[in-house]
Amino acid sequence: MKTKMKLNNLTKATLIGVRSLGSVLMSSCADELDLTNPNQYGSNGFWKTEAAFTGNLVALMNQWRANYDQNVLFQAGEFRTDYYWTKNGTDGSGLRNTNIPLNLITEQQPQFTKYGNFYGMISNCNTYIYYDAQNGESVLTPECRNYLLGMIYGMRAYCFFQIHKMWGTGPLRTNADVILGNYDEVSLQMPRSTAEEMLNQIKSDIKASLDHFNAAGNYSNSVYNMGTGANFWRKATTEMLAGEVYLWSGKVSTLDHKANPADVATAKTYFNNVVNNYGFQLAPTYYDAINGTQTTNKEYIFATYYATTEATTNWFNYINYDVNTGGSPNNFWNCVQEDGITPGTTANRLTYWYNPLTGTKDRTPYYMTRMSGQQHQAVRNAYYYQFDARDSRRNILNPIYLITPEEKDADVQYIPDFNFDEHILAGCYAVKYRGTMGLQGAMVGTNYMPYYRLALAYMYLAEIANYEDNKADVEKYINMIRKRAYGDNWNEATDAYVAGDFKDNEIAILQEKAKEFFQEGQRWWDLRRLTTVKGGTDKDHLIFCKEGCLGYGLTVGENMYEVTANYETLGNNLIETETPLLDYATQKHLVLWPLDGDLLDADPALTQTPGYTTNKKSGGPWIEN
Repeated sequence: MKTKMKLNNLTKATLIGVRSLGSVLMSSCADELDLTNPNQYGSNGFWKTEAAFTGNLVALMNQWRANYDQNVLFQAGEFRTDYYWTKNGTDGSGLRNTNIPLNLITEQQPQFTKYGNFYGMISNCNTYIYYDAQNGESVLTPECRNYLLGMIYGMRAYCFFQIHKMWGTGPLRTNADVILGNYDEVSLQMPRSTAEEMLNQIKSDIKASLDHFNAAGNYSNSVYNMGTGANFWRKATTEMLAGEVYLWSGKVSTLDHKANPADVATAKTYFNNVVNNYGFQLAPTYYDAINGTQTTNKEYIFATYYATTEATTNWFNYINYDVNTGGSPNNFWNCVQEDGITPGTTANRLTYWYNPLTGTKDRTPYYMTRMSGQQHQAVRNAYYYQFDARDSRRNILNPIYLITPEEKDADVQYIPDFNFDEHILAGCYAVKYRGTMGLQGAMVGTNYMPYYRLALAYMYLAEIANYEDNKADVEKYINMIRKRAYGDNWNEATDAYVAGDFKDNEIAILQEKAKEFFQEGQRWWDLRRLTTVKGGTDKDHLIFCKEGCLGYGLTVGENMYEVTANYETLGNNLIETETPLLDYATQKHLVLWPLDGDLLDADPALTQTPGYTTNKKSGGPWIEN
């Protein structure tokens, strides 16, 4: 007899169906779960060969890329920050999802539902661990088995850590319940653990991951370690995660967890391991640090990649401007004539630039091959004005960015000697991830999406040095990154950072990371972790302080306006210099996300994140036989 069962949203998100080698299908995608023969792909079917176990890891990494690149790096990591405009776009069109950067987050508009689908990956990891216990010893060599378990435990720790940072806590589900034969709706419900319990589980998984990697010795195979290592979870990735976890738990109090300063020293050990033990190297230039392949770029620790045929749905689509659509598509980069200075209202000046290689005005490949669609996001000019003119990282926000290898070699600059004090900006649009020419002559996002690269480990070490009052190392690590960004323009006497007091250094780290890791998902977490007072209270974190404002330190008299392309009709908008991202008195609960109403309605064991008003709709879970 076939039994069909409707499950609540969170329970469904924890179920897995393994249908074929290298293909993991999440049962949360279907309203009904067919449980006729739950073991047909189980111990008597799928999990019988080494290829099945290794192929499962390939499938999980594909699932990771599909679920988390946009959600973790962009939506959760930085879109809620003050990088992005919340007014109309410079082409007159409406921007996408402005409720998110405005922090209009409620149960009805939670940004994420069902815990961001992290429990789907957690369930897959639990299932893998279960079948490893059943068949792993007989199917896999000890080295292979330990290496794969190192990956699995590290990935599960990452998902639990994201849940901790975003919601404070959630159900601590570590068993493959349905695989074990439990289909009971009520007993599958699980309340949220305490934050401390979840942190302990995360740290336990990190230890298990590293123990297994260490036991694997020099295990290697053609999939995971031969030119594709950065695309797969590996030991260095776990150590980066471990450093993040311990630094976070050492500085951030969450619900019942109180920040433990001793954890900061533990974080330092992990980051030092990453820096010293794996052969990672800073790329020679910032341009190289965010480009190249994982065989040529030794800076990548963990990054995902998109081939040309699969690169049309990643977050690349949501962070760029389309020159072909919108109310006035020629309003791109700046509203000036071809000399780069004279204001104008018409022209193809913004898709044509004078090319010193040809002596003509050329339509550059990047500008004219953007993907179709309206303007999606625009970066506040306050961000642009934070850069020194000699800092090469500023180039991703203005027309002198080198967009092809040929132009790079020839040192071509569109609008030579671009001067942000003279040029009128129309709003900043980043071309940090330029992609490659894809199908139908359109530029597509084939870039690596970096979760961890070596520069991030150095900046974490700068933060830890500041916690230790080690000013020499604060300067050392910040200037390693800054010196690369300035390149040949570097002047030690004027450009090197000189450490100040604790608060000054935290602000400097925030601003340096904003320049280095824009669109790499760091700013929201930096604002939550960095603080004006060592060992202070929640309200001292930069997310609640004027020092965390994107425009902090700018002199309005020097850089007065966020000037839009149609500034005469939209009006000039003053740059904010001292407005915190969140107001502590009224918005402190917004550092954590709410659970969506549908999830609360479906699972009575769950309770809402503190600070939000519970909104259960009606009814409850039900089973149909």
